[in-house]
Amino acid sequence: MPGADAAEAILDAALVELERHGFRKLALDDVARRAGVSRTTIYRRFANRDELVGAVIERENVALFADIARELSEAKRAEPQSNYYVEAFTLSIMRFRRHRVLNQMIIDDPALTQEMLHRHYGAAVERMAAALLVIFPDGFAERIGAPAVNDLADTILRYAAMVLLLPSMQPLQTADEVRAFATRHFLPSLPAALRSVSA
Repeated sequence: MPGADAAEAILDAALVELERHGFRKLALDDVARRAGVSRTTIYRRFANRDELVGAVIERENVALFADIARELSEAKRAEPQSNYYVEAFTLSIMRFRRHRVLNQMIIDDPALTQEMLHRHYGAAVERMAAALLVIFPDGFAERIGAPAVNDLADTILRYAAMVLLLPSMQPLQTADEVRAFATRHFLPSLPAALRSVSA
């Protein structure tokens, strides 16, 4: 099996094993068996179990952010929303909760989630910034500049972590509930120049 194909097969197998057994009980023997490779092949591509788990999370996050950006772009064209940020925040939370592995990690092991956030936060900010560039109106990112885009990406991720990891006195399960939270708490935290951007 060529290198890139083996790496993808390993990541696919690890994803299935994570779904079945969770992050803490992931066994490399099971991943190797499912991928049709040896443990040695896994170790040639990933230094250890943590690196493999990080690679799975990274790959799933990249796909998730790309899906969110695509969905927001399509929604922007089909039916303008009241505010990009509220809609982006709401969709991000709802899509993350539907992701079978990432959401399960938050539910089953919030400490591991925080550990992974610490380890991969810079990459997450970069992915969120790239998604924002897709959904912003033409020329808007250039007007506000890269530092403002990165600050916004950081703010979105911090508020998302709050909604996903912390208990709430108010229900935050439906899209309307998350949208109301974003309108009431997240949107006012943004600089005035950003708050006024609508579809």
